[in-house]
Amino acid sequence: MDRVGWIGYKGKRILSEDFSDLRKPEDIYEVTDTSTALICKEPEGSVLLLTDVTGARYNPSVIKRLEENSKLTTPYMKAYVIVGVKGLALVVLEGLKVFTGLDVKLCDPLEEGKEWLVQQWRT
Repeated sequence: MDRVGWIGYKGKRILSEDFSDLRKPEDIYEVTDTSTALICKEPEGSVLLLTDVTGARYNPSVIKRLEENSKLTTPYMKAYVIVGVKGLALVVLEGLKVFTGLDVKLCDPLEEGKEWLVQQWRT
């Protein structure tokens, strides 16, 4: 599953996580665990993360795993954008923000998220 990887955008390196249309918990675990491993190898405060959750489905065990991994990766984040947030995903996101203290920007479409991330690198 090629849903996690580094992409280049306007000279910046962005980690892309693609949860779009994932329904099975084990598929979501694979994406979040892979990205967590990559993020934790980077210097603290350096990662630009772009996450697409369009059409993804969550259950309590998935939410718990996302919270656990978010707590591990928060120190490494420079900026974090999530695209495709609708319905229950808004509730999940609010919980993650409270649990981790992470400041997350919501954007649509994907290109807007990339633009915002590049701008944050300058701050």
